[in-house]
Amino acid sequence: MQFDTGTIDDGVISGSPVLPAVLSPKSVERSFQEPGWQEQSVGQEPRRTRRNLMEQDGQHCSFTADNDSEDSECDEEWVDFDNEVAEDDDDLYEEWVDDKLEDKSRGKSKLEHDSDYDTDLEELQGSDVEEQDSADEVEVVDKQGRKKMKKKVKMRRWRPEEMKVVEFRIGMIFLSVQELRTAIQEYIVQKRVGVHYVKNDLQRVRCKCEDGCPWFLYAAPDSRRSTYVVKKYVGKHTCERNWVLKQFTAKYLATKYLEKFRADDKMSLKNFALLIQQDYNMSASRSKLERARRSALKQINGDELAQYNLLWDFAAEIRRSNPGSTMFVNAKDGLFENCYMSLDACKRGFLSGCRPVIGIDGCHIKNRFGGVMLAAVGVDPNDCIFPVAIAIVEVEDTNTWKWFLNTLKEDLGIDNTRAWTIISDRQKGLINDVNALWPDAQHRFCVRHLYQNFAKQWRGDIFKNKLWQIARETREVDWQQFMDDMKEMDEDAFAYLDAVDPRQWCKAFFEELPKCDLLLNNICEVFNKYILDERALPVVTSLKKIKDQIMIRFFSKRKEARDMCGTICPKIRKKLDKNIDFATNYEAEPAAEHLFKVTGLRGEYEVNIKKMECSCRAWQLTGIPCRHACACLRLERIKPESVVHKCYSIEAYKSAYGHVIMPCSDPKVWPKMYGPAMRPPKFDKQVGRPSKKRRRSPLEEDNGTRMSRHGIIGHCSVCNSTGHNKRKCPELAALVAAQEQAAAEAEAADQAANAAAASEEVEAADAADQAANAANEASAAEGAEAADATDEATCNIDSQPIQIVHDDDEPEPHLPPTKMPVKRKGSSSKKKVLVSLGNRASASIVEFVMSYDISSSSVMDVLQEQALATQQSQTPLPSPLPSSQFIASCRENLPPPRSTTATLGLKRKKPVSKKKENLLPNL
Repeated sequence: MQFDTGTIDDGVISGSPVLPAVLSPKSVERSFQEPGWQEQSVGQEPRRTRRNLMEQDGQHCSFTADNDSEDSECDEEWVDFDNEVAEDDDDLYEEWVDDKLEDKSRGKSKLEHDSDYDTDLEELQGSDVEEQDSADEVEVVDKQGRKKMKKKVKMRRWRPEEMKVVEFRIGMIFLSVQELRTAIQEYIVQKRVGVHYVKNDLQRVRCKCEDGCPWFLYAAPDSRRSTYVVKKYVGKHTCERNWVLKQFTAKYLATKYLEKFRADDKMSLKNFALLIQQDYNMSASRSKLERARRSALKQINGDELAQYNLLWDFAAEIRRSNPGSTMFVNAKDGLFENCYMSLDACKRGFLSGCRPVIGIDGCHIKNRFGGVMLAAVGVDPNDCIFPVAIAIVEVEDTNTWKWFLNTLKEDLGIDNTRAWTIISDRQKGLINDVNALWPDAQHRFCVRHLYQNFAKQWRGDIFKNKLWQIARETREVDWQQFMDDMKEMDEDAFAYLDAVDPRQWCKAFFEELPKCDLLLNNICEVFNKYILDERALPVVTSLKKIKDQIMIRFFSKRKEARDMCGTICPKIRKKLDKNIDFATNYEAEPAAEHLFKVTGLRGEYEVNIKKMECSCRAWQLTGIPCRHACACLRLERIKPESVVHKCYSIEAYKSAYGHVIMPCSDPKVWPKMYGPAMRPPKFDKQVGRPSKKRRRSPLEEDNGTRMSRHGIIGHCSVCNSTGHNKRKCPELAALVAAQEQAAAEAEAADQAANAAAASEEVEAADAADQAANAANEASAAEGAEAADATDEATCNIDSQPIQIVHDDDEPEPHLPPTKMPVKRKGSSSKKKVLVSLGNRASASIVEFVMSYDISSSSVMDVLQEQALATQQSQTPLPSPLPSSQFIASCRENLPPPRSTTATLGLKRKKPVSKKKENLLPNL
């Protein structure tokens, strides 16, 4: 191949090894008239667009080709470099290049800003955009209605990641109208604006803001792309933000916080409201929060009503994923009746690694339709719970327990029940079912439930401690002694306990084969607590989560087994260490080979190490060496772990949890059974909110701040007897009648006393009236005598002249009779008139400043009036009133209190004007 030396940039240095020829671009001088090039100003580099690159690809071949036929321009196998521009690169660029970086690159130069795929946003926001034939071209119309040059708008697809900050633009593509509506709703909530739909259908979506706000959006389907495209958009807001939005619904909140509720399904409404306030700066009502939480949990857990029809498919999936498992569903008349589930790994592990002990109990389901979940739980080699089977029934009664026990027996393949032990509550129906279906099995009662019934009549720590002492005793002799002590305390309590079969609740009568001395049914109580949250879910979700929880438990137990040290399980080792510590108080004496005598605080015991027996029977019941056996092992230098029963070994533990529980597939791919339609069982909706907490017994410990009064013996305040209070006292009626009779008698005595006092008062009043009448008659007689004397004096005065004496004691000349002068205002002269008239006066001296006529008639009238007034004033006074009446009359005649204003002197009292009739005549 030949190269043009004038245009080759490569150089050859002599002495260097020969390298393969490299094709280098040729410097070609191009004229401005060639296509794809435009005239540029000095200092500007022409930008190579995609169209120019496509045109240059064909021209380069002609420029660089030579006469050799091997290097023709049609050779497609030869590639210059890997980063070749292809037709699909434009789509990859739009998909992977960030908008922010793209915006930065637009501002580098003027030519790049005016590229074919850039649009001036500010110009488009204030103009109307009309749809053109091309999906990338629009025509911009200014405010005056004049059309400008066509610009190509970049058609960009909406991505769900943009929901964090929603921004619209012209040419934005949405795959469906639902996606567009979701974006608009998110925009309204984020901006807190009052945007509403003017048109909202499958053909167009037109939105506008409140009146006076220019914000506007119009989107319609595009036939060229089969999508929705934003064709008109004005993004400016002049309105104020709102605190209440119609689009801020409970459904919207449930969708936004779905993952939050998936992570924390017990989120309180208070915390939910705080999250909404932090994210949106808005508040929602409590009812809206409740509806949102309910909707979110429904999406997570499923519909409670629809899941009853999924039970057929879920049972088939359990049998498919875990072969050998048992699960079936029963329906009656289209209503759910019961279902049973037992995994194959649980059955195999229980039969191979656990002791023949089964605890059965029921717990309530706390979903909408209720029900009872029955459970059968075993004990693993580490004394922990081992779930065996569960069932869901409508109610807990004799029939359901009979069905469950029979199904469990058949599922485990148990024919001989002699070696098995059943632990349950003391229920009458359950006792009959166990005796009928498991006739040879030992049926134990939970001592705690036994004590709850016992404590209803015999309360107190003395009875409680004695009952537990009887239950824990392992020897019959000691058991009989404690029973005698109870008889001495209370014969009725002794009779109550003696009526219960001791094989059901006393260790002294337990079988030695199970190697279990449990007195409580705590294994079922622990399992009920273990599935507490799952019991509140819909039926299929509840069973699926319980199955997943057991699957995780098996895996964690297998992992723990790999880390265990020694030969026995950890909990058994703790019990053994405790017995070894107690052995310090016991002394062992050898009697024969493997036979010892142990002396301790409570007596002497016989221990046989070879047979693993002790006279206390604790070793035979549990399989763990007791404290007496540990004292013998200490003497013989034997490791206690070597004589522990093999049911507590780590090998048995691995055998119990060695089977794997396979997970279930997605519900979408479950096998379809097409079972008959099934509805939930009938239920009665209770009034009020359903309770979520268990109703605790009064005997259970409560860590509250107030001490309970349960068990306190109260006394009646009426009869001072126990067993009732004052309201229910039988002697209360007689007591009330006696009190009423005493009150009536007291009232009659009061009335008689009041009547006697009233009669005495009447008699005293009559005597006082008589005395007053006599006094009045005497005073009247005296008054008549005084009147006669006054008349005589008056006659004497009329017959004698009146002597007028001046101040200087000089006689005045006789003046003619004149009229009585009238006192004038402003007169400086002072006159004194003294008139002294007595009923016994013999004479009257009157001193005047001036003389008056004796024969004046006015003077005679005045004297007669004065005499009459004197006679009236000398009438006798009435008799004095009693003290009580006098005080009462004084209180009635008291003047009203003076007002505050008058007391303070703020208002002066108006003076009383003197009338003429109140004045004495001037004599």
